[in-house]
Amino acid sequence: MIISFDNPAWWLMCAALVPLLVHLVARTRPVVRRFSSVVLLRELVRLQSRHARPRDWLLLVLRTLLCASVAGAFLLPYLGGGADGEGGRALLLVLDNTASMAAADGQQVRMNRALSVAQSAVQNLATHDRVNLVTLAGYPRFVFDRPESARPLILRELSRTVSQPAAAADAAAALDSALAQLRDLPDGVQGQVLLISDFQSSTMQQAVEKCREHEAFCCVSVAQTAAVENTAVTAMALAPARPLPGQTVTLTVSLQHRQGAVPRKGKLPLSVTLSAGNLRLSQPCELDCGGQGSVQFELTAPQQPGDWLLTAQTESDAYPGDNTRYLVVPVADKLDCLAIAADRAQLGFMLRALENTPFLRTLYLPSVPETAADFVVWHAPKAADIPAIRERLTAGECILIVPDMVKDTALLPLLCNREGALAGEVRTDGGNWQVNISAPDSPAFALFSPDSLRTWAQAGVYRRLCPEPAVADGAVTLMEYAPAEGETRPVPALLRKQVGRGQLLVWNMPVTARDCRQGFSPLYLPLLAEQLLHSRASTDDTEPIAGQDFLQLDIPAGVAATDLRLQAADGTECPIVVQGGMARCEQAAMPGVYHWLAGENVLRTVAVNFPSRESDLRSFTPEGSTYLLDVPHAVQSRAFAGRVALWPALLGMALLFYVIELLVCRVPRERKTANSPS
Repeated sequence: MIISFDNPAWWLMCAALVPLLVHLVARTRPVVRRFSSVVLLRELVRLQSRHARPRDWLLLVLRTLLCASVAGAFLLPYLGGGADGEGGRALLLVLDNTASMAAADGQQVRMNRALSVAQSAVQNLATHDRVNLVTLAGYPRFVFDRPESARPLILRELSRTVSQPAAAADAAAALDSALAQLRDLPDGVQGQVLLISDFQSSTMQQAVEKCREHEAFCCVSVAQTAAVENTAVTAMALAPARPLPGQTVTLTVSLQHRQGAVPRKGKLPLSVTLSAGNLRLSQPCELDCGGQGSVQFELTAPQQPGDWLLTAQTESDAYPGDNTRYLVVPVADKLDCLAIAADRAQLGFMLRALENTPFLRTLYLPSVPETAADFVVWHAPKAADIPAIRERLTAGECILIVPDMVKDTALLPLLCNREGALAGEVRTDGGNWQVNISAPDSPAFALFSPDSLRTWAQAGVYRRLCPEPAVADGAVTLMEYAPAEGETRPVPALLRKQVGRGQLLVWNMPVTARDCRQGFSPLYLPLLAEQLLHSRASTDDTEPIAGQDFLQLDIPAGVAATDLRLQAADGTECPIVVQGGMARCEQAAMPGVYHWLAGENVLRTVAVNFPSRESDLRSFTPEGSTYLLDVPHAVQSRAFAGRVALWPALLGMALLFYVIELLVCRVPRERKTANSPS
């Protein structure tokens, strides 16, 4: 073992010389008295000096040891430390400060226990031992590029560390980087990676399994229980996602209950509170213990265009971070519609209806643009257009396809995921096909009476696509042709299928007066508009990911970059940087509501929600590594350098020397009388 000192003030040991200096300087001198004969007095002084000299030397030793013990205690000595390696130790401290560490587990929050363990690990290192700290929330952040002898800086950083409401970006990469720093240590330095975490299964298990075979990898779990019971608001979906002013919408709030270490049975009563501007609504619900559920609210969109903030909240529990969720809904006076066709005449009366729909801002284009839109009406797309169609559907757009009535090559890949072409057919017997409403209960037909729909459906159709193949899985037939003579199954006239986040509509009816009489009906425009309105995406997954994404804004025309500000809901200003025509926040977004401002005007409202995967508070036990479940024992183990502080013993010795000195001083000196023998 090696005795080392945390306090480098070696000059304190000079205090041990104080008793010696006092002893040498402060000599006892007899009082001078005048007598006729001093023979007897001289003999008395000689005898007294001979008997007092041994006790004076004992007091000198005791006082010297007393001063040395007190001075040594101030030097903070310890036993052990750097003996494990010729060049000392290097500790890579990996601290999990993700959202799950904020859970109340037992009598304490997990993060508080983790910080206590981390601080003890750093404090128990020797003065010249190396240490580095990496936190996992958001992106892994290392304090230094390599382990350094800077314990005070690490302790200060630990005092500032809190649990962040964000998921770990890449815990495996952080552990790999920590092990790589150990491999770059100088010869003779013993390194170790110490991971302090609750070992949440959903975020940490895969990362730990990659490193569990490494000898220098050690784990300390701060989870008191294998699972913490938790209820979370997991999602909010508005249908439609982009309402018009005053439109009635449906908000669905999804909930999930996760079991704790002791599973519960039966129903769990909850209450969901919704805030929508000045409106406050509350609705009770029941969840199966360990199950999922949802509640719905019928709302009316604001009458004025702009961002509409919706907040859903449930009762607080041991893990309050996931009990609130936000949704920012853009309310626009008009929706963008792109009409794509090689020639305007090919879209016939459908283009005329789109351009006269009050809530649509319709733009005709002969080719596919990169501009995003709410709706895309696409006439006769080809097989080469399929990647662009799928990309737009994944982004959440609604695409209405009017197929090529001669030979179509796009529908089979889109509907059935297989290559092929469909041929059209023309009615040549002088008759026509009639359309039936096959889903009269669909909200898209709610505004129309059955008689009016029947009148519109009986309008003649003279050209359509061949009935092969059968309707694809997942597609809903809204309209179909009445079976003609010799047909064994109905031919779809209007199909709707969800692809990604978007909706695909197949309008298997002609759009020119030459082949169809439907366009002459006054119901054509409202019927087409209702089909589009009820086919929009009901969710929007473009919101930033908490702890990973940086909020950004394309600077609008006429807005000076110096006037831009980013403000959190509590009024806190977030630092931003402007590059070119874009403003970007300098730090990753945490859950909450943020406002982009130009002066006092709100340009845009952004919601950042708690990551749903962090709501699962189940933990696992790492295998193949030193697993220390008991935190107090972990602090005393060799994983923390195994050093023993000596200053308490030195203070005890100083007290002992002081007591002995008092006892020695109280012992009376032996006195000889004049009649005693010499």
